[in-house]
Amino acid sequence: MSLRDKLQRPRGGSSPAKKLYETFGVLENPFPASGQPTGHPRLDSSNADESVVSAIRKFERDNSTQVLVIEGTQGVGKTNLLNYYQEQLQELYQEDKTFYVIRYYPDPEPTFDAIVRRVFQELGESHLIAIGAKLYELDDADADRTIEMARGHEIRLALRKLRNAAESDRASVASVAMEWLTGLRLLNRHRDALGVNFRLDTVESKTQALRDIVFVSEQLGLLKGIFLLLDELEKQDYSLSKTPVLRYLSAIRALIDALPKRLFLMLALTGEARRRYFGMLPAIASRLQNRITLTSLQSTDEGIALAEFYVQQAQERANASPTTSKWTAGQAQIIAPSKIKSIFTNAIRESADRAVEGVTHRDFLNRLHNAAEQAFSETIK
Repeated sequence: MSLRDKLQRPRGGSSPAKKLYETFGVLENPFPASGQPTGHPRLDSSNADESVVSAIRKFERDNSTQVLVIEGTQGVGKTNLLNYYQEQLQELYQEDKTFYVIRYYPDPEPTFDAIVRRVFQELGESHLIAIGAKLYELDDADADRTIEMARGHEIRLALRKLRNAAESDRASVASVAMEWLTGLRLLNRHRDALGVNFRLDTVESKTQALRDIVFVSEQLGLLKGIFLLLDELEKQDYSLSKTPVLRYLSAIRALIDALPKRLFLMLALTGEARRRYFGMLPAIASRLQNRITLTSLQSTDEGIALAEFYVQQAQERANASPTTSKWTAGQAQIIAPSKIKSIFTNAIRESADRAVEGVTHRDFLNRLHNAAEQAFSETIK
């Protein structure tokens, strides 16, 4: 039997997408499967979103560093929340190049070097070129005062080289400076171009270098804020040794302390991991007090509201697609409300059997995904 026969697809028939749209008004399954953690919409949670918006407003007002901990069990929407605010922040500041929005998923190997390196890479060589150009525009006294804001002697040497470089050479000096800042081993060209003699090969030296670059950039009007979104921080607890985890947590604390201004840090992790981390390093607890807790779905009303939201979003995407411009949208329900209630009730019962309170968004959406696939298979024959 051919694949066409197995799919029950007649020759010359309408496309599956057209059939879906003309029946349900969508082009795809509105509900993400459990293996799709990204790329789907977010239903606002009034408490969580009010807290995030309030922190962003305060950050814009007085530039003071903000640290938010997004806490919740696996599957309640922590990644979804970070995805949403990454997208919204990038849209908000797309015209203002002095704000940087950086998303980072920690590697299973707990090392903080990669995060600092990522921040430098996001700033980019163009930022270093701009620093050199701005310093060049200042008179010698003002330039010296600005450069002296950097605590690191080696950083001050590199900044002076950027300032004194000819405009035609500044890009090459910035390129070498970026290599050095991101921890590349010290080579002769770094010594020649920057005048530096030591490699930035520790978390402390990289964090201090980042602090210096941020302070100088702020003084020159080149940087107003860095939004750093760290997801799945509980992965750091998978290490076989406690020592690298402590180093990682200590480095986060050092970054927060080094940047009392211009840093907006959002950390997503489970409550269990947070409690373990606080026990391992009590000193970090005071830095991570501003917590936003995401909870599982507790009622059928919440479940139905979530399902309707995903269907509405899928229909809006379908209506906005040029593919559907000559098609007529169908109004059939993908999953009847009574079926949604039944799915939610079964999920709640199974959670209770496992002594788990509520139903995670991921679990419920995956169940809806499977139910929608069944409805689609009965429609597209």
